[in-house]
Amino acid sequence: MEGQFQSQLNTLPVLKSYRYENIFKLYKTQNDQYYYNLLQSVVLPDKIDEDYIYYQLVTKKMPWTSVSFNAYKTIELWWLICLANKINNPVMLPEENKLIKLIKPQYVPTVINEITQAVRL
Repeated sequence: MEGQFQSQLNTLPVLKSYRYENIFKLYKTQNDQYYYNLLQSVVLPDKIDEDYIYYQLVTKKMPWTSVSFNAYKTIELWWLICLANKINNPVMLPEENKLIKLIKPQYVPTVINEITQAVRL
């Protein structure tokens, strides 16, 4: 089964660079409907260089998109925060007064590029 990334398809809109969907290939059904293979795993290494991360206290329950906006000024990096914190169910909100791990903003493009390259192998 051969797929393509959305950025390779001129029939679909271009997604912003930090969108989670950019990591996955799109495939077509027999009815020419596109779908993502979300069964593919995306993980960060257990040990991340301490120079790449910092910690932040989440003082109240809020969606991961809000945590992302507070950290990165975009809601689109919620998935990276979940990966960094081994959150398997992003519907579950972070607990109050929880210390979370965040990738430093200057390293986000590098980390995303490494994730994308690993998935594309």
